[in-house]
Amino acid sequence: MSHRAYDALWDEADHEIRDLLEVEVSTEPYLQPEKGDPDSKFNHLACLYIKYVQIFKKLSVAYDQLVHPQKRRVLKLLVDGVTGRVLELKHALVEHEASNYQFFDAILADLKLTPEDIRIQVPAYFRRDNERAIKEREKVLPYTHTHMLERNAEHLAKTHEHSIALVQRHERARQGRVRAKLMQGLRDKERRERLSAKQGQRKRLTPDDAAVVIQRNIRRVLAGKKVDELRAAEMALIGMVPDRTRDRRRKNDPIAMAKKVAEDRHVTQAQYEAQYQAALVNTKKKIAEVEGPDMKEAMSDKIREWFLACREQTGKFPEFPATDAGGSKLIFNPPPPKDESEDDEGGKKSAKGKKGKKGKKSAGDKKKKAKKDDKKKKKKKGDDEEEEDKGPKESVYRPMLQQGSTQFRDVWAKNAADKHNIHQKHDLDMIKELKRQEVEEELRLQVDELMREELKNLKAAVEGSKGKKGKKGKKGKKGKKGKKGKKGKKGKVRVTQCGKKGKKGKKDKDLTAGVPPETLFEELVKEGIIQRVPPVTLDDLIGTYSFLGTSKLSMKHDPPPSLEDVRRVVTQFCILPLGSQSVHETQPAHVKSVCLFGPHGGGKKTLVRACAHELGATFFDLTPANTAGKYTAKKGVNGVEGMIHKTFKLAKLYQPAIIYIGDAAQIFLKKKPKGDTTDCTRMKKELPKAMKLLKPGDRVVIMGVDAAPFDTDVKGLTSVFQRLLYIPRPDYGSRLALWAKEFDKHKVAMQSEIDLSVLAKISDGYTAQDIAHAVAKVMTPMRKKQQVFKPVRNAEFVPALAEREPVFFEEEKEYLEWYYKTPMGKKRVTVLKGGSALEDDGSKKKKKKGKKKKKK
Repeated sequence: MSHRAYDALWDEADHEIRDLLEVEVSTEPYLQPEKGDPDSKFNHLACLYIKYVQIFKKLSVAYDQLVHPQKRRVLKLLVDGVTGRVLELKHALVEHEASNYQFFDAILADLKLTPEDIRIQVPAYFRRDNERAIKEREKVLPYTHTHMLERNAEHLAKTHEHSIALVQRHERARQGRVRAKLMQGLRDKERRERLSAKQGQRKRLTPDDAAVVIQRNIRRVLAGKKVDELRAAEMALIGMVPDRTRDRRRKNDPIAMAKKVAEDRHVTQAQYEAQYQAALVNTKKKIAEVEGPDMKEAMSDKIREWFLACREQTGKFPEFPATDAGGSKLIFNPPPPKDESEDDEGGKKSAKGKKGKKGKKSAGDKKKKAKKDDKKKKKKKGDDEEEEDKGPKESVYRPMLQQGSTQFRDVWAKNAADKHNIHQKHDLDMIKELKRQEVEEELRLQVDELMREELKNLKAAVEGSKGKKGKKGKKGKKGKKGKKGKKGKKGKVRVTQCGKKGKKGKKDKDLTAGVPPETLFEELVKEGIIQRVPPVTLDDLIGTYSFLGTSKLSMKHDPPPSLEDVRRVVTQFCILPLGSQSVHETQPAHVKSVCLFGPHGGGKKTLVRACAHELGATFFDLTPANTAGKYTAKKGVNGVEGMIHKTFKLAKLYQPAIIYIGDAAQIFLKKKPKGDTTDCTRMKKELPKAMKLLKPGDRVVIMGVDAAPFDTDVKGLTSVFQRLLYIPRPDYGSRLALWAKEFDKHKVAMQSEIDLSVLAKISDGYTAQDIAHAVAKVMTPMRKKQQVFKPVRNAEFVPALAEREPVFFEEEKEYLEWYYKTPMGKKRVTVLKGGSALEDDGSKKKKKKGKKKKKK
């Protein structure tokens, strides 16, 4: 795509943003949800959410590929605004439905869209913008791998018996290889002997007969090849198999060319950005050198004219405006004058009012306070339905979107010079305008200091001439009095400068004050808490969209989410907020922590690693098994408190950061398990304290994982983890996609003997890890070679699946029952019964008030 194509994409997205902003503030009844109808409100929020997701996809593509540095800055403002609005609407849907997962299949059908249209791809610039920090981190992290290998080697070679067993195992393997080679030689020898015996029994062919035999075999082979080619071409034509006959290495391959152009654009972006930054510095210097003296002189002349004008009007020189008030800005751009008549009338009225109310203050104030208290009580006793009917609040990101859209319309949409800018380099005239303002501001501050000194000298000169006249008339008496007055004034100034000392607030203890962050980083790397993340992406989590969510909700059943739903929600909670500093600072709902729970092998750890890799985030591992035996002191820097303090301190410094906690629910167990060597509950008190220190702008998220949260203290768990996300076992569509992915990975020839639909049905209850294990076990290197004459069959994968333990329906039901005991789960049950998510909160508040009254 060309530069104009991305500009057109931007223009299209801008039109849609303007339309949506008008719809959100419209008072037309058909554009707003019906009052008291939760379904209407959900449809309204869902439609806005889908529209903004589509806009986000367009803008993120345009921002990723545009090379003009000044355009990219305006576009970044729009991208951040749309990202924030998507997250804002997502949190509104979560509050309305009391569920982290929403199902849009019915709305997508009405809008004639596919699930792919609302699939949120993580923008590539999230990681690319963080490339420098990643490279610096990689310089230290190689030590982790070697250090961990050394520790593992030491641990494995601790016992003499283990060393002997290791040698014996390798010796047996060597003998087995020798024996196999010997047996293969014997078999080859026997085969050669049999062939020679058969050839001895045959009659010798004449040359003509031998030529006929050779020709027949050659024609058979050539005919077979031609038939195979025709069959493959036919299957490729009808789309049953990929077209393998096409030469993919050709130079004109459009896919390869598109990828190459995209990579070249990224290189051009970096070059143009460097040129733009250099132009900013050079232009500012040039303007300061060439235009600076003239600017100084012009500002000085204007201020002097103001001095003289004030002296002519008042008979004395004015006071120069303070720096805090704006300095000479008030001289160059004075505020508009106020109507004196209105001020006088207002002053008289206020004065009369004060005089009349002096004696009746206490009684009147009491009545007003009583009325205000009654009004507040009535407001608090309002029904939850009225709170629902208010609809969505005004968006925090509306001003950001309006500003970005206005800048695009005013500066770039009608810019004739930009159409002739073929290479899309920076606009020097815009840089001059921007830097001229900066230079003027800097010079204005310098001129203000000079003019203040000049004004002092002028005042001193005038006062000096008056003083001489006074000495001639009265011999210095007035001068002495004047000096005393000056001393008094100085004394007053000193009193005001001293002022009252503010109370010092309690500061949080910094256990590592004075220690360089680099030293702490290396320490955590050595301890294995900071780790390198494998290159895993969200695309590695295979799953399909749930198409039956709305129909199940209509029957008052809570449908389990699909893996595609999980992928989308994790992207919104853990990736998009951390990808942009401005979005993280301004978002109204700040998600600090997420806990993923569900059966084994569902992809929970893969999700965490994918989030860290997509962001290029610093990865901290606080899993109890990983921290066992480390920081074992009871208190201080070498204890649990010190470990968590260092982790969170470095996470804020090296953001974005992800703090991973495996077996997170075990930290909040009601009873410590017997024989536990990891001391899993020791972080129970320190984690909530550290969580409170995270504020908007700290791009840090805690991601916990657990497969058995049933015995944990729900209150303690929810005090640390704000969102609990259930990761279910794969549904039929997801299993079908998983089998296809694993077959493609292991290069399984798709013959008629393989039916993916049958495999998806027999693997019901098995997770992605189980399916990957089954395919890897069956498709050994030898079996891959045998595919030519022995096709792979469905039955071969059944024994490998039988070795794994499936997730039964009862176990899945147990997860859901546990989730419905959590605060969000209780609200969800209320919503499914036909109530509102706010009813549960209202009932709790009433119960608390009743308890307080009883205590009184």
